[in-house]
Amino acid sequence: MKTIQFKVVLLVSMIASMLSSCTKDSDVEVPSAKTTLFAENFDNTDLTATGWIRYAQTGTKLWTQGSYKNNGYAKFSSYSSGQPVNVTWLISPPIDMDAQVGEKLFFQSCQDGYVRSIDNSLELYVSTDYDGITFDNASWVKIPFDYPTQNTIKYVYVNSGIIDLSTYTGTLHFAFKVKGTSSLTGGYQVDNVRVFY
Repeated sequence: MKTIQFKVVLLVSMIASMLSSCTKDSDVEVPSAKTTLFAENFDNTDLTATGWIRYAQTGTKLWTQGSYKNNGYAKFSSYSSGQPVNVTWLISPPIDMDAQVGEKLFFQSCQDGYVRSIDNSLELYVSTDYDGITFDNASWVKIPFDYPTQNTIKYVYVNSGIIDLSTYTGTLHFAFKVKGTSSLTGGYQVDNVRVFY
């Protein structure tokens, strides 16, 4: 019995010793919390109702909202457009880049299983001089991200990676640009868009 009591006392002493030597909170670098500036899950059936702008640069087909098992997303396909080429943009609402620092963008995208050529593409652009009205007067900068390819399994979302926007000032719009051909009918979906810092 005394042996058991001794072991218990020894165990309690060891635990107390370990706890008293733990690093203090002040010595630990706590990562800053992520504050969301903008979030879009595309659950509203009207993309323009939440401030998105749809622009057809070539052809007339536009981005639309889709839903599967109550999960909304933005989608585009040239299927049944009757036009040899469609180039269309989905432009975000404006984001004030001067109210905070360290802004980053994240989203997910997938291909619908019919993307078989580089003639079908999904690209990301940003602009700080787009006025929300006149597309052709704006300067658009292409931004790299991780995207679905012809070899990506259809309808499997790919994380974009964390895209640094912190060098931009003023009012920023980002945009998803899709090029599609009616003969190849490739399509894309975008979902879970976040801008945070």
